[in-house]
Amino acid sequence: MKISVYTSCFLCAIFFFGSCSKAGLYEQKSKSIDSLSGAINSIVKELEKIDTVVLQRTVTRYIWYKEFIQQNLNDTITKEEADNLQQFYKSGQNLQNFVESRKKILDRAVLINSQLTKLSEDINTKAINTEQLSDYSADEKNEARKLIETVYQQQKLYHSGLEEFKNSIKGVELLIRSRNKGELPTIIKDTVSL
Repeated sequence: MKISVYTSCFLCAIFFFGSCSKAGLYEQKSKSIDSLSGAINSIVKELEKIDTVVLQRTVTRYIWYKEFIQQNLNDTITKEEADNLQQFYKSGQNLQNFVESRKKILDRAVLINSQLTKLSEDINTKAINTEQLSDYSADEKNEARKLIETVYQQQKLYHSGLEEFKNSIKGVELLIRSRNKGELPTIIKDTVSL
């Protein structure tokens, strides 16, 4: 009789502590998912803070000047002019790539946030077992880490590209003016609506 009572107490204790550790695991993963969601939202806000007006004007100027140079620069240039052009092309292309990447990153962040919300709901309702919980949270943590690293790389690319562009633009404008009677190209926009 004593053995069965002890065995019953032992099994109850294992069940109790096992369920506590499961509840603890669910609570821990829930907090971890909330933190990941907060980190993603924070990094998205940083990415959205980038002045899109300045970015768009810079990319537009890059495209206009690049087209003008390709159409009107047919003769030899100095090494300094070539260095300026090379820096201009590289930085302008980096900024153009950033515009495209920024949209993809923001879309990816929305997807990851929705997955984190779904996982959080599954954790709160205990709709998944502990194995799935560990696997899914590890996957989401890995994807969030990749996204955060990508955002930091893209921000670095943006800031360095903008700085290089600002450094090269004066030399490029001098080159354009020397080939265009002292004038910068005038962009004529079509005002006729179709």
